[in-house]
Formats: sequence, C-alpha cells, structure tokens
Amino acid sequence: MSDQTIAVKALKTAIEIEDNGLLNFLKFARQTKDTTGKNMFIRLALDEHEHRRIIEKQLNNLMEGKPLIKIEIPKSEIEQVAPTIREKQQKTRGESGLLEIDALNTALDLERKAAKFFREQASLVNNPEAKALFIRLAEWEDAHFDLIQAELDSIQGTGFWFGIPEFQMDGKF
Repeated sequence: MSDQTIAVKALKTAIEIEDNGLLNFLKFARQTKDTTGKNMFIRLALDEHEHRRIIEKQLNNLMEGKPLIKIEIPKSEIEQVAPTIREKQQKTRGESGLLEIDALNTALDLERKAAKFFREQASLVNNPEAKALFIRLAEWEDAHFDLIQAELDSIQGTGFWFGIPEFQMDGKF
C-alpha cells in the first residue's frame, strides 16, 4: 500500500475518532453535574473539533492530489494550562460522582486508544509531514489523557496531581 493510500485511510479513520470523541465529551458534559468536570469535557470537545479541522484540511489536500502540508500544531489550551490547574476545591460525591467517574474512565479509554492509533499510523508512513501530524495528534491525546486522569484523581482523592504526590509521608512538602 502506498504512503498516500495509508495516509488517506488513516485520516478518514482519525476524523471518525475525533467525531466520536467530540460527541462523547459533549454527552459527558451534559451528564456531569460538577462545574469543573462539565467545563473540562466541553474544553475537550472543542479540542476534538480543532483536531478534526486540521485532519480534514490534510485529507482534502491528499484527495485533491496535493501533498500534505507541513503545519505547526500549537499547544492546545489544555497543554498550556494542565501543569498549572488548581486542585478542585469541592469533591464530587454520591451518585453524580459515580456517573462522572464512569464518564472519566470512558474518556481515558477513548484518549488512550486515539493516541495509540495515531502512533501506529505514524509508524506506517514514510512521509515526514504525515508522520509529524500523527505524532502531534498523539501528543494532543496524551495531554487530554493527563487532564482527565488529574480530574479523576481529584474526585477520588488519591493524593496525586498530574501523577505527582501532593504530600509526602515524612511530612515534607
């Protein structure tokens, strides 16, 4: 299979992945009662829309017989804000918390699978622009994964913030 055929097929699948993510994040936002969680899901949905727009532009170029163009994908708001997000002040409890945890776990799975897909596609193509696009999309999905995991850790009170312990057992901070 040629690089172009692989890239076209992968980009079409990527659009489906982004559409699925967007719809799921909007559904989760609607179901989530906690404002922080709701806003996070809306932000993730907006990012998925932006991903789709970038992928669609590249797919259109390929379909018109044009080469992929080298594009700079800037850091998303999530990637820029993630390290500085404050810990939630109010923990979600009760039935709505359980629904949010289920949504977050589903979202983690979606992001994990999307990042894996993009990395696999990057390994299949030789075209440097296609490879760079797929790697960058995987990095975006990784940033989403980290944000979702931080939200899940906060709700569950694990004592971790972006994978870093919030306190030490020896009492030192």
